[in-house]
Amino acid sequence: MKLHKILAAALMLSASTTAWAEPRVETSAKVAHGGLYEIAYNPADKRLYVATTGPRGANASKVIVLDSTTLKPVGEIDVSKFGLFGLGIDTRAQILYGTATREGEIATIDLKTGAATSFKLEGSTGAHLREVVADEASGKAYASVLVGGERGEGPAKPQQIWVIDGKAKKVERAIEVDTKMLTGIAVDSRGGRLFATGLGANEVLAIDIKSGKVTSRWPSGGEGPINVAYDDAGKRLFVVNQKSGDLTVLDAKTGAQKAKVPTGEGALSVAFNPGNQQVYVANRTAGTVSVIDARSYTSLGNLTTGTFPQTLAIDRASNAVFVSNKAKSLPRGAPAGTPPVDDPNGDTVTRIIP
Repeated sequence: MKLHKILAAALMLSASTTAWAEPRVETSAKVAHGGLYEIAYNPADKRLYVATTGPRGANASKVIVLDSTTLKPVGEIDVSKFGLFGLGIDTRAQILYGTATREGEIATIDLKTGAATSFKLEGSTGAHLREVVADEASGKAYASVLVGGERGEGPAKPQQIWVIDGKAKKVERAIEVDTKMLTGIAVDSRGGRLFATGLGANEVLAIDIKSGKVTSRWPSGGEGPINVAYDDAGKRLFVVNQKSGDLTVLDAKTGAQKAKVPTGEGALSVAFNPGNQQVYVANRTAGTVSVIDARSYTSLGNLTTGTFPQTLAIDRASNAVFVSNKAKSLPRGAPAGTPPVDDPNGDTVTRIIP
């Protein structure tokens, strides 16, 4: 066979393989401790770190460590002194950050030694910390603080972003942001900017890190923007809107809307993998994870993962995606001794192969 025919056949085979390749759930595993919240992946040890609260009212929070291939537990870190909900990881410094939401503190865990400590902004009381993201280039981390409680209740007040020095174990300062219910944040390390979602104002803000000033304010394009991911190469923002159940794509320079993709009810978390140009959205109420092509903005599938898909983590070497799924729980105020809800599809971690 001539060379050009061989090459043509190879290209046809490649195109056919690509056309048939679809994202799929490879496996799911129960995490016995229960009360799952956020998840982080560490490429240095190929392990997953999952924030768990345990049974309601037990004060038994842990970070469960899983093998990322088998999803089997290989260790745990006791954080019952400051129960963690949100997680962020600096893989360069090997620091795991956590939001101790009930205590109004930030926690750091040295992944080399397992040593954990917590601290807060000097003078702060009752801060409702939500998300924490690490900026490995600067060695800093940033945490969103919902001023006015979990739902931003009470008189309108500026929201906050804490600037954290993980090595020194201190909160350097708070950036005050005039919006309603600041929830999600993403870092533009090279541009010296933060992007934040104003859940109650249906807006996305660009903030200069050095000055702490809001430099741009754009409509999110959906209702209830709760989280955001940043594409540095493409200068795009992927914004997940909880109330309208969709993903909007904004130009990170102008705020112009580039696309809008329906995902599912209760859209909550978003992650972007530049390696394969895919975006992932965890739809909490729908019980699915949406996989979206970041080039064409078309849906590649809605995968059923667990009862309440919560957060996402990506292994960029293999392109595997990991999902933490919360379980159904007892209603607040349930009498002591009430048996827990039996939910086989909750308190699980799912591995997706894109």
